Amino acid sequence: MSTSRARPKARAASRPASARTSRSARIRVVVADGQAIDRHALASLLRGQPDFEVAGEAANSAEAIERCASLRPAVLVLTLNLPTDTGDSALPVIHAALPGLRILAVSERGVANCLVLNPPARSRLSGAAQAARCSAGNDCLQLAMAHGALGTLRRSAEPAALFSAVRAVATGQASYEPRTGMAFGRDGIGAGGNGNLGLSIREMDVAVLLSEGQSNKEISNVLTISEPTVKKHVGQILRKLNVQDRLQAGLFVARHPLLFSRNGRAGG
Repeated sequence: MSTSRARPKARAASRPASARTSRSARIRVVVADGQAIDRHALASLLRGQPDFEVAGEAANSAEAIERCASLRPAVLVLTLNLPTDTGDSALPVIHAALPGLRILAVSERGVANCLVLNPPARSRLSGAAQAARCSAGNDCLQLAMAHGALGTLRRSAEPAALFSAVRAVATGQASYEPRTGMAFGRDGIGAGGNGNLGLSIREMDVAVLLSEGQSNKEISNVLTISEPTVKKHVGQILRKLNVQDRLQAGLFVARHPLLFSRNGRAGG
């Protein structure tokens, strides 16, 4: 009889940790990705962890806002290919609708396929020229961080990095992948760029219009200033950015959108 009484205790002791994890202790997650296969794959990975509960999935920004508002997840895992009705970036749209939501942003591409970190024309070069590729500029994860993401992750990361980032963000801790975190510390992303570049507010405005391919006449019409004044501003911009011509100035603006945005926030 003593043997039979001991058996239930032995079975309870051998029960795996996943079976003992209470439902209320799990981290509730919503997964938002514009590609169905990728979305389901992410959700499946997260469901494989005993402390995660995938409460819902979303295929666009409107669905993400609705799911998160009703399900109240601890974390929204958001890939940056998520479509919106307006064609704008989904993250600032979601963050504006739900400012308290903790978001882990996942890049659309891995490091090797990032067009900012690896300009495609550089692949034609070799040797020192190839090694000198520009790693500056604001890539998608730096923009995501400036738009309010509490965590960032490369698409090429290992699953363990995903799990770790979700757990950190769920507790309110920032979790930025190394390249993004280093850029934040070095460039002060989100802090505004006027002081760093030495450009006046008007010169910043002219530089942005240059990046759109606007002529001096078109810029003068937009800003209601004379063409000679525009020409003067363009000269100052080239000098302060240390570039040779309007094209190089426009490319600089395109690669550093956070520096040329109001209040240090892209699109602000």
